[in-house]
Amino acid sequence: MTLSKKAAALAVLGPAALLLGASTQPWATGESRDVLSSAATSVTGGAAAPGVVGLLAVCVVALLGVMTGGRVIRTVAAGALVLAAAGAAAMTVLVALRPVATVADAVARELARTTAPAATGSSTAWVWAAAVLSLLLVVGAVLTAMSSRSWAGLSSRYERGDKPASGPRGEVRTTWDELSEGGDPTLRDDPHAT
Repeated sequence: MTLSKKAAALAVLGPAALLLGASTQPWATGESRDVLSSAATSVTGGAAAPGVVGLLAVCVVALLGVMTGGRVIRTVAAGALVLAAAGAAAMTVLVALRPVATVADAVARELARTTAPAATGSSTAWVWAAAVLSLLLVVGAVLTAMSSRSWAGLSSRYERGDKPASGPRGEVRTTWDELSEGGDPTLRDDPHAT
């Protein structure tokens, strides 16, 4: 399945934006069984897996590289896109599968402790929605990486202009060379020059 550039942008940016929004919601809830803190705790996605937001930013930048770069840049950016999406998915799924550890770690950070206290925890519907979105992001990233091989680069208006004239031995002549030889390059384009 080959995607167009627009479809690839939607396949990556859609799940990435929704996952970013889901990271502001509670991903795990629970209670610490510690003497100092026994209140109910709710851990947002950003606190449970702070790396997800950073990896989503990498996905967006890599997508930009895939869309606008030449063949080599496109290949490198496509690899970065797939790796960042896979990393975000791994972090999200890990939080979904380990809600007790997520709550315990959040309480430990709150109390500035080095060891996590005993706690209870359960995953919320938000983390499972985020896990599905992260898997959709991986699929979109893989399809984008595979499709980018057949894409053309940017149009010729983004390319450099013509090469400067070459000298008698094939060396490239620059405006500085013309000035050094006593010529005035500003007169070259003047229609009234003789």
